[in-house]
Amino acid sequence: MKKILFSVLIFGLIGLIGGSGVQIARAVTTPLDVTITAGALSISNSTAATASFVGKTVAIIEQTSTTTIGNTTADTTGIEVTDTRGTGAGWSTVMTVTHLTTRATQKTLAGLNDTVTFTGTYDGLDGVLDPNGTFKAEITTGGAVGTAVFQWWDPAGNLTSTATTSASVVLSNGITVNFAVATYVVGDSWSAGVDVFPYNYSTTKGLTATPSAIFVNSGVATGVTAGSAELMAGSAVTSNAKTVMTAAVNSGSGDYFIDVGLSQTIHPNSLSGSYASTATITVS
Repeated sequence: MKKILFSVLIFGLIGLIGGSGVQIARAVTTPLDVTITAGALSISNSTAATASFVGKTVAIIEQTSTTTIGNTTADTTGIEVTDTRGTGAGWSTVMTVTHLTTRATQKTLAGLNDTVTFTGTYDGLDGVLDPNGTFKAEITTGGAVGTAVFQWWDPAGNLTSTATTSASVVLSNGITVNFAVATYVVGDSWSAGVDVFPYNYSTTKGLTATPSAIFVNSGVATGVTAGSAELMAGSAVTSNAKTVMTAAVNSGSGDYFIDVGLSQTIHPNSLSGSYASTATITVS
């Protein structure tokens, strides 16, 4: 009896396995990948292409004029730095400026030839002069252009005694004198005043640059720092570089905006006119 029961049980199990269709899993794998191409580190001032200082009236005392590259609000206006390189290399944004300078309209001092002009952008390297600086040209040998000879003085009073007239003669400090066709006479003379509001007026005055708080349009603020307020320094036409904003290593991926407030010393008894300079902001 036990033997028969055992046999039935065994055959029942075999039938269960064979008839129930137990599945044996089969699998394949498909590798997946994606390539992320590095973008670029870039800077833009498309929303802050110009900045105008508050106008002033010539005064017998020192004044201050202000402006802002961008605006005074934390938003997407101002200097924009975008880092889509995906390297975490960090970056530094710096600014340089030139002196605010002007060149007055030519004046005929002597003679009947109103045919001489002064052109170019004064570099301001002679500094603040009292009275204001003047370029002056005077004919010493008469004749036509190319024959006539002149002498000239720079704003500091330095004399160049012999120069031949031509359609265009480079003087100094970025200024050129131009002689139109005419017969020039000994003693004919002309001048053009120049003036400057230096970025380095003194060790305590000149142009002060103050970066604003940073507006994060994309990314995170951690590791991204605004520069401090500083008086621009240097001794050349273009100032030393001043830090505007930096991103530490492993920081700064994204899109960041910053404004720069500017405050310029205006010296007393200046020339009237339009003064201009250039601020250059770079990122690397």
